[in-house]
Amino acid sequence: MSDRARALVRAAVVRRSDLELVFDESAATTAEVHVEGRNFYPPMLHDIASARASVHINQFGFRPGTIGEAFAEALLAKAGEGVAVRLVVDSRGSDPDGSSREFYERLLHGGIDVRVVRATQPRAPTQPLSAGSPSRWNLGHLAHIDHRKLVVVDGTIGWVGGAGVEDHFQDGRFHDLFLRVTGPVVSQLQLVFVATYRWLGGDIATDGVDVLFPAFDEMRPGLPAVVLHNAPGSHPITDTIARMLDEARSTLDVVNPYVADRGMIRRIERAARRGVGVRLFVPADANNWACAAAQQHHHRALLDAGVSILEHPAMLHAKAIVRDGEEVIAGTCNLEAWSLRRFFEIDVLVRSRELAAQFDERFSAPAEAVSRPGMALVGARQRLRGAAFAALSPLL
Repeated sequence: MSDRARALVRAAVVRRSDLELVFDESAATTAEVHVEGRNFYPPMLHDIASARASVHINQFGFRPGTIGEAFAEALLAKAGEGVAVRLVVDSRGSDPDGSSREFYERLLHGGIDVRVVRATQPRAPTQPLSAGSPSRWNLGHLAHIDHRKLVVVDGTIGWVGGAGVEDHFQDGRFHDLFLRVTGPVVSQLQLVFVATYRWLGGDIATDGVDVLFPAFDEMRPGLPAVVLHNAPGSHPITDTIARMLDEARSTLDVVNPYVADRGMIRRIERAARRGVGVRLFVPADANNWACAAAQQHHHRALLDAGVSILEHPAMLHAKAIVRDGEEVIAGTCNLEAWSLRRFFEIDVLVRSRELAAQFDERFSAPAEAVSRPGMALVGARQRLRGAAFAALSPLL
């Protein structure tokens, strides 16, 4: 891993194609599920406070507010101690040049290196406008929103999940989760961050690579795990989700807020028809009404196949699949066309019966207890609307 990292650090130019990272199976020393912001933000902030060398954060949504202020204070404190704090955000998700401008000016002035993915501007700087960095051609970024959410501390602790650093994840309006992993697989998360940071013009000293990628005891037993990274031209998450749906034999929990991709829906339906016990967790009132309408068009077929559709009363925003009680994937990828094929997304796959059982205890069972059963569309107007958006699903 360090040789690959050194090559990226030494490269004069890191191209978008360098972000098409595909990893071999590694291992997680530990893996834990943390559900709801009130449960995952405190340990995440504790890990940041423990950092000795580096804190790397890639967040689609990183905005001012109660939880944003808690993260800002933690990151500024570490930067003040001399810890390297690097932050990558998406302009659409975090608005560093608009409503969040003062927030980002404070981070910059405190010594935090902020880089921005701008998927809608053909020419723009790779830092917030207030940093005063020059603009450059941005054609390789266009239409490829950075939807990733990950935190890497000292190259030894990694967090991957669906939530931004935003108050609606903290106060329970949005229901989400994160996986916390330690061990060798964290080096894969670190490499994804380093490649993105370098692509956005950030510099890392070559002699600092070993600090970012510490050695792990390869003889220590761990859980089989791998980082899956979707980038333009490379879609390991999409392929892995399809495989998990196709290979399910006994049980399948699918958790996602935006289930609109026809191919993935057909795979879920086929799993149920071959006798797999399928639970599909979705929000009762999704904030993306177009995706919700497209999904609901398929409810009749899913219900007829035997899928249990569970509509969570909060805005369920988590993205995860548990197959046969032995394989867990969680991260940022939605089951709609943009996430599956166009956006930057990141997930972690762990093969562990213990983690699957923990997922059921902390997420699936409580979610099922409070959810209402999903229903098929009724009435000509609803069915017509659903069919129209289902036809448009490749654009959603």
